[in-house]
Amino acid sequence: MRALHASAVVRALAVVAVSGYAAAAASSAGGPSSMLSAIVAAGRAQHSVHYTLDASFGTIRVLQVSDVGRTRGIQRISFAKAGKHGMVTVVVAARTAYIRGTALALTDYMGFKPAAASKYANVWVSIPATNSDYSTVAAAVTLTSAIDEIKLVGPLVQAPDTTLHGRRVSVINGAAPGTSGLASATLYARAAGPPLPVELVASAANGTRLTTKFSKWNAAVLPAVPRHAVPIARTGLQ
Repeated sequence: MRALHASAVVRALAVVAVSGYAAAAASSAGGPSSMLSAIVAAGRAQHSVHYTLDASFGTIRVLQVSDVGRTRGIQRISFAKAGKHGMVTVVVAARTAYIRGTALALTDYMGFKPAAASKYANVWVSIPATNSDYSTVAAAVTLTSAIDEIKLVGPLVQAPDTTLHGRRVSVINGAAPGTSGLASATLYARAAGPPLPVELVASAANGTRLTTKFSKWNAAVLPAVPRHAVPIARTGLQ
């Protein structure tokens, strides 16, 4: 297990057990599946998004603050477990993921080996796209992979439009992806204009809860690429 994106956070915490406008116009007639497709397409059609994720289960809490574009992004993660706190930052650019974190976050959150995590705590480590851990670490740190996290699975139910944070939104209920239906989820998207996702809320019967909020669409995403990062193959982390 490596860096956890939305559905993987739900899975792990629960031990489980979370082309736009034209498509949106047709979504109401097509039902919740068509609406979900329109929301996903609208999100993918953008250049970038800022999103936050807040997940908790028992004594574990994960906070993610991410700014992601089509080919690059940055994610800052705060991890707490039983009163202990850790941090990790993930940067993705040029098909390489870079990570830097505390020993606690590298072991208990990202699943790396403890001895190597202590040695390389707070040191930038690079993970090329050819490495087996790249896809998991880089997940949700680019726009398309982040938007994929809102693809609820069935059965889907379209609820009446409502108001959320002062904005009129459409509502779809279903299950969080990757949780075998054990985590229910509600997706809110803009009801007017392109149906961009606004918020995703997921929960499981054991008390796991996850909230992801989307904002600041199409802001510039230019994360600094770490220099002199240590290739992960030399670290013994895996």
